[in-house]
Amino acid sequence: MKKGLLKLLYATATVILLVMVMTSQVMAASVDLPEPTGNFFVNDFAGVIDTEYERLIQNEAAALYEKTGAQVVVVTVDSLDGESIEIYANELFRKWGIGSAEENNGVLILVSIGDRMSRIEVGYGLEGALPDAKTGRIQDNSMIPFFRDGGYGIGIYSGFLAIVKEVYAEYGIEYEPAGYNYYNDGKYAESDSDAGGVLLFIFVLILVIIDLVFFKGRLTRFLIISSGSRHYRSHSGGFYSGGRSSRGGGFSGGGGRSGGGGSSRKW
Repeated sequence: MKKGLLKLLYATATVILLVMVMTSQVMAASVDLPEPTGNFFVNDFAGVIDTEYERLIQNEAAALYEKTGAQVVVVTVDSLDGESIEIYANELFRKWGIGSAEENNGVLILVSIGDRMSRIEVGYGLEGALPDAKTGRIQDNSMIPFFRDGGYGIGIYSGFLAIVKEVYAEYGIEYEPAGYNYYNDGKYAESDSDAGGVLLFIFVLILVIIDLVFFKGRLTRFLIISSGSRHYRSHSGGFYSGGRSSRGGGFSGGGGRSGGGGSSRKW
C-alpha cells in the first residue's frame, strides 16, 4: 500500500515539475516578442511610420552596417503587454542578436505607442559613444517633442539619424546620406511560433503521462534536462547569423548583446 502511494506521489510530483518547467517557457514567450521583418532595420509593427521614413531609416541603417558593421534597428509596437520597457528592449535585442557578436555594436530604438514610452538600448561596444545621458538627450530633444504631437515617423527618424551620426563618429567616418535603395516593399508573413509553443507543450505533457505509466519517468528526466538546455540557448542571443548583405535586403542580426545600457522616456 505504502509502495503504491509513493509511486503515485512520485508520478504526481514529476508531472507538476514538468508542467512548471514547460509553463515557465510558455510564459516567457507570452511577452510576444516579434520576429524581424525582411528589412530588419525598420520594423513598424504599430503602423505609425510613413513609408517615406521607413525607406530613409532602412537605407541609412544598411549603409551604416556596410561601412562599419554596426546595426541600428527601429521597432515600434502597440503595447509592451505589461512588461517593463527595459526588460522588453533587452530581451528583444538579444533575441534578434543586434550588432556583431565580436563587437556588440548594436543599438535598438524601441517605441511603444500604447504605453507612450520609448527606449534606446545600446550594445556593450557602443556604450562609450552612446552613454545613457546622451541617449536620453537624443530622446528629449529629437524624439519626444514630435511624439507629443503624434509625429511618430519624423520623431523616430530624427532620433535614429542622431544615433547614426554618433556611431559614424565613433568609427572615425564622416556621415554622408545613403546613396542606394536597400528598402524592400514586400509583405512578410507573421510568425506562428506562439501557437507552435502551445502545441509542443500539450504534446510533451501527453508524452510525460505515457512515460510515467510505461517507462517509470526515464523520458521525463531526459525532457527536463533538454528543455533546460533549450531555454539557455534561447537567451544566449544570435538566432540570426551574421554576415553583411549586399544591396537589396536580406539583413539579419549578428549575435550582438546588450548589458542594459541606454535610456527610457515617457511622454
